[in-house]
Amino acid sequence: MKYTFYIFLFLLAYTSTQAQDLSIGQWRSHLPYTFAVSVAQSSEAVYFASEESLFSVNKSDNGIELFNKVSGLSDAGVQRIAYNEAVETLFIAYTNSNVDLISKERGIVNISAIKDENIIGDNKIYHIYFQDTFAWLSTGFGIVKFDMENEEFRFTSFTNLRINSIVAYNDNLYASTDDGVFRIGQNESELYQANFANWQKLGPAEGFPSAYYSNVNETLNDKLYADVNDSLYVYDGANWQFFYYKEEHRFKTLAAGTDQLIAAMVNDSFIDRVEVILTGGLSYGITSGELVGKIGEAIEDENGVIWIADQFRGMGSFNPDTGDIRSYDVNGPYSSNAGEIIIHNNEVWVAAVSVKPLWQYRTLSDGFFHYKDNQWETLRPFDNPELNGYLDMVTAAVHPADGRVFVGSYNSSLVEYDGTDFTLYNRNNSSLQAPVGDTFNVRVSGLRFDRDNNLWISNYGAPAPISVLKNDGTWKSFTPSSVFNNPTQIAIDLNGYKWFACGGPNEGVLVFDDGGTIDDTSDDRYINLRSSNSELRNNNIESIATDLDGNVWVGTTEGVTVFECTGRVFENECPGRQPVVEEGGISEQLLRFETVNTIAIDGANQKWFGTNNGIFVLDADVENEVLRLNTGNSPLFTDEIIDIAINGENGEVFIGTSGGIISYRSTATDGADFFKDVYAFPNPVRPDYIGPIAIKGLVTDANVKITDVSGALVYETTALGGQAVWDGNDYNGRRANSGVYLVYITGKDGAQRMATKVLLMN
Repeated sequence: MKYTFYIFLFLLAYTSTQAQDLSIGQWRSHLPYTFAVSVAQSSEAVYFASEESLFSVNKSDNGIELFNKVSGLSDAGVQRIAYNEAVETLFIAYTNSNVDLISKERGIVNISAIKDENIIGDNKIYHIYFQDTFAWLSTGFGIVKFDMENEEFRFTSFTNLRINSIVAYNDNLYASTDDGVFRIGQNESELYQANFANWQKLGPAEGFPSAYYSNVNETLNDKLYADVNDSLYVYDGANWQFFYYKEEHRFKTLAAGTDQLIAAMVNDSFIDRVEVILTGGLSYGITSGELVGKIGEAIEDENGVIWIADQFRGMGSFNPDTGDIRSYDVNGPYSSNAGEIIIHNNEVWVAAVSVKPLWQYRTLSDGFFHYKDNQWETLRPFDNPELNGYLDMVTAAVHPADGRVFVGSYNSSLVEYDGTDFTLYNRNNSSLQAPVGDTFNVRVSGLRFDRDNNLWISNYGAPAPISVLKNDGTWKSFTPSSVFNNPTQIAIDLNGYKWFACGGPNEGVLVFDDGGTIDDTSDDRYINLRSSNSELRNNNIESIATDLDGNVWVGTTEGVTVFECTGRVFENECPGRQPVVEEGGISEQLLRFETVNTIAIDGANQKWFGTNNGIFVLDADVENEVLRLNTGNSPLFTDEIIDIAINGENGEVFIGTSGGIISYRSTATDGADFFKDVYAFPNPVRPDYIGPIAIKGLVTDANVKITDVSGALVYETTALGGQAVWDGNDYNGRRANSGVYLVYITGKDGAQRMATKVLLMN
């Protein structure tokens, strides 16, 4: 499915029409469009590829079209793109060498042969050159010839060196490699071309050094250009001559324009530039900070406009005739990094780190992200000098009463944000402490509010590793009676006990009871749960969460353990249990061989387990698998799940993966004690809609009966939290006839009743 959007220039801001409600089972991508790596064009559009995603700009009306796994691409993480006019097809090469071909005639076609070969070493595709309907692929392992018309590979030449670029000139093919420029006759047989020993290296006879490297080559006005140790040479069919050199710069890409070459040039001091090189050897550079920071690629269109993909500045264009500079800003989070995700009042907050384990130094300055009304906002040190030095944001929490956001930095303590101003906490104005042996940093690794709106804080590595910012603004710290120095995630049970996961080896889980009196430490209790005194399979704790019944779920590197007797934990009468599930007639411990990175609980008390192999969703009693999601059966960007957060109001599940954020509309929402704004969605149900129909705004676990206007029962179910789902079929599995259907809803106690209607149009 394709989505088309429109933008206006000068600073082109993309506002998503994805703002409309997702239907149950639908997905929505939340990818960054900041780090542009490649650009290509057809006669109608310019295509920009960022590290995670892809979009096009229509040349005539500036319409934008997004391409990602939700819209049908087979993979994520783009290496290079190119457009073949002969077959009107966009060629997308991913970083894992998977390939997608997009055309109007055939849609999206996946070519996974190179990826599936499991080539040892560098298998990336660095350059794509089209010769009529053939694509010559320059890769880390050699040269590949691909027939785009028939979607088949013709041959592979394994070279034992990286091929950087290929071009055809006169009767030869020329390959720029890490070991120089090689050529072979175009009219030779494919069998002959496939043997790289038959390719001739150009050297001293052509005026080149005996040892050199070459990154780019291109043809323009019946001449061939190639770089030799960062100097550009030109070949007229008879002789090679020096043509151009830019001091302290080297060529990254080279593209032919109308009568000039467009070079993306990089510099070790990050002074990159786009160089426009005229055929006479004169040149001028584009170094505008609005366009060029860390250059990816640049091309020229038929009107002389230069389109630039930049890994710092995103996507932009420059018109040399008018001096017009335009930036193309598609709304999204700044990066694909997603640590802890928190949802409060329909607003999403994301601490911007991703690589597991979260609790390590990275000096990452992405800050944190905010999603509201279908728009992303990034709050990072680059744009907010107050945050300078606050790096590696790993955890977040929102004050339940006033909406203030707290974000924990793994090396710079704690940030409070009220929507306008920042308040910064450190060891000088709080009870937070530096780690033992590290006096320069304060590590905050977990945050959670209790029912009295006190903020509990994991102070990783500190002598007193537990702190609390009380609702009255005062601070206090605690030192556990047992050795437990590295607390991370926090869960709070219905007794008010604080459960701390541990990021250090062999420390297990710490349970802390402040006795209901934070300032009086005489009634404090601690217990350390390990594999030696509980049913924890090991002490490598990855995640922790409390379900709607007050049970505490602990995820480890070998499955999960649930503690259902939390009120007796300090009496050593709550060892927990490892749930057993039956699959294929075989009983086994739940997720026994999975690392459980995150646990989320939805409004129906269903458990969402995020692992390194996707997501497992179990029902409230953990007896049946409700859903399993992975890259093989869903648009998930990767199978490594970092965090999961669920919007209880509408059931939208936000999933942080190692490849970015994506969301999914699930069947369950938070229930309530009273009916509120009960309605069916979609309504009316039009003939082209075959998805589930949701009845929203219900009391928890309500009974729902659907009848026709004559009173005949068509369907009956129990709400999943505050939402019931009907597939539009009757009890026999047949699609219900067109007409008005009555929905009767009764609370569990039978006292509360509500009714609504839904119109089916078949």
